[in-house]
Amino acid sequence: MIELRNVSYTYPNGVRTLDNVSLKIEHGEKVFLAGKTGSGKSTLLRLLNGLIPNFYGGKIKGEIYAFGKPSPKNVFFVSQNPEEQILTNVVRDEIALPLYGKIDDVKGKVEEVAEICGIKNLLNKKTYELSDGEKQLVTIATALASNTPCIALDEPFSHLHPAIAKEILNLLIESDKTIIMSEHRLELAKEFDRIIWIGNKIKDRIVTRKKDEWENKDEKIAIKINSISYGYKTKLFDNFSLKVPEGKIYAITGKNGSGKTTLLKIIAGLIKINGVEVNGKTSIALQYPNYHFCEKRVEMEADERWLKLLGLDKLKGRHPHSLSGGEAKRLSIAKALNADIVLLDEPTAGQDYEFRVKLLEILRNSGKTVVLATHDEKLASMCDEVVSLGNDSKIF
Repeated sequence: MIELRNVSYTYPNGVRTLDNVSLKIEHGEKVFLAGKTGSGKSTLLRLLNGLIPNFYGGKIKGEIYAFGKPSPKNVFFVSQNPEEQILTNVVRDEIALPLYGKIDDVKGKVEEVAEICGIKNLLNKKTYELSDGEKQLVTIATALASNTPCIALDEPFSHLHPAIAKEILNLLIESDKTIIMSEHRLELAKEFDRIIWIGNKIKDRIVTRKKDEWENKDEKIAIKINSISYGYKTKLFDNFSLKVPEGKIYAITGKNGSGKTTLLKIIAGLIKINGVEVNGKTSIALQYPNYHFCEKRVEMEADERWLKLLGLDKLKGRHPHSLSGGEAKRLSIAKALNADIVLLDEPTAGQDYEFRVKLLEILRNSGKTVVLATHDEKLASMCDEVVSLGNDSKIF
């Protein structure tokens, strides 16, 4: 069992993240942590296995019980940055690491877990040769192989394709371990026994909702496409349907000419067609950003909030058409963010890796409904859903 009694925590820099928090989690319970960035989700998970204060320092008040004293022996922590917690050079050794001295058949257990997690083909690979997604799968497999009664996961699916994330989630839910997971993909919460909301107001910081109460919550649909068919010489859509809930991020993928940009234009109303319902103000940023600019200065094109978040605040006095290609792309995105429903066509083209991650963070924190067309598989893998267009158009 896990229990926090009147727990408060202050980081070494003086920032208080949790204030007088109390909660109880039973053995074997599956709990989902929800809340905005900076609300204290990661802090709470780190408290449970002793990373706080043993590694991060700071001051704790109150009592914490996590199957005994907070320790990695009781709570296996899966970081959102798998790179920083992999310790060995070979995948097989990494998964085996927490098993030595605990069980007799270490090799058999490693093979079993790798098979279940679908990474048996990675067992003999060097850990430094893995992609970020593969590293994430290895750390989750290591957690499942360990004999800890609890696994605490901090954004464990950020580098995984949504279809793979759902498969791994099923393994976690079906395990006999206590699972506590922080994730921004709120639709995954439906699989959990309870949702713990960590809010902005200290007095409302911990609010729980049972699984059945969550499942009965009405989901508002921002975009609804009912069995449309469209195409001039080539039929791009034949009896195509799509629903996008409010606040979700959907990626549209497919080969060149499969209809990605056309679909965005249909949603935006640039192409008029029956069977499309859009609930909210819509804005689109197409591949060629300069087509969107009509003002003399950058600061006149978009709100200051978005300019700052996208790193354009120092360019406020510049003429939009004097920007580099990458800067112009960011400005077109900032301009699109003024709407309720944001449509982005190849938003990471000409951008560095850091921007890809930063953009997803900005979009999630905005709370807006986002549909983006992309060839960037990494970007697509971090979205809530992926819609693949082509001869076998599907959502997975």
